[in-house]
Amino acid sequence: MRHLSLAQIKRPNKKTAKMLAVLVLAILLACPPLVDLFVTQANAAGLTHYNVQINNSQANASGVTYTFDWTTSATTAIAEIDIQICTTPSGTCSAPSSFSTGTPTLSSSNIAGSSITTTGSTANLFKLNVGSPASQSTPTKSLTFTGVHNPSTINTTYYARTTTYSDAGSTVIDGPTSAAFAVLDTNSIAVSATVDPNFTFTVARAVSGNVNGNYSGSDAINVSTTTNNSIPFGTLNTSTASVSAHDITITTNAGNGYEVTASSSAVPPLNSGTDNIDSFTGTNGTPTTWSSPNGSSPDVNTGFFGYTSSSNALCTGTANRFTDNSSYQKYAGFSITGGEVACSTTPKNSDTTRVGWKLEINNIQPAGQYTGSIILVATPTY
Repeated sequence: MRHLSLAQIKRPNKKTAKMLAVLVLAILLACPPLVDLFVTQANAAGLTHYNVQINNSQANASGVTYTFDWTTSATTAIAEIDIQICTTPSGTCSAPSSFSTGTPTLSSSNIAGSSITTTGSTANLFKLNVGSPASQSTPTKSLTFTGVHNPSTINTTYYARTTTYSDAGSTVIDGPTSAAFAVLDTNSIAVSATVDPNFTFTVARAVSGNVNGNYSGSDAINVSTTTNNSIPFGTLNTSTASVSAHDITITTNAGNGYEVTASSSAVPPLNSGTDNIDSFTGTNGTPTTWSSPNGSSPDVNTGFFGYTSSSNALCTGTANRFTDNSSYQKYAGFSITGGEVACSTTPKNSDTTRVGWKLEINNIQPAGQYTGSIILVATPTY
């Protein structure tokens, strides 16, 4: 074997050295550094179209619903989702004052997979685990949690940081991505308004039908002469009673309803000089079936004047005391203090009650022009 001494190796000339340098450079450019083959991507993709919706922006409110919507960057099966509520969008996560996920209650979700459970290892963390994850068929995702307690600091912005994992919290798919939401005052926007009390009371003559029973002949409701504010019975006969009626209508926003009472300006209620027609013998508390006057001395039970109500839901005493028998003809005599004829314990719109007036005399009632006044009083209770 031939050996070359150092002295025998010729140095390349300048032209040859330049060509070797160009060749080496070309090789280096064609082959990337091998170190790049072992470098993985350090940051996962971020969620897009991400937002947080809350159904109550009042500070310190409880029972609030939080909905998280976003679009994923891949169809990778999601095994875990962590949502932290923080005071800042990045960096160290500080929990908002008084915020609590409670025991996170998932009310709706479109995460693919089964055996989904939720936990909250800290008061500001929603953690969702999918026991049997599956590839996501749609990139648009939504989670809704109920029973959340809002932060207590008013007029402040907070941040939800969401991260999705392909395993139990170590291999990130997307995130963390931050979305902002805000709470306002404890009233959010304080609203006030005033509703004035309203009350209308109308009295109109009854123009048809009957009052607490079927009447015929002169017992029929006198619609020909009765007006809204008068009852001209005309000439009375001693064989049958005369009946008239009015419809009283109430509209009120009074929280505790209303009451209407009937009374007379004097007792006896009808008078002609020194003669009179007495109040019927029944009382408002205990009305009785109508009975004809049978007095044998002038002005003593020789004439009766009384009233009845169509209401079967009076508010004092027995509610249906005027309508609790088959003939529906129970009446009460007039008093100065008055008795209940209509009422309600709640606000009413156009609540109508028919009140009837009945007058009857016998053969020895003294002749004369008898007059008197019926007084109706309506009182709302707020």
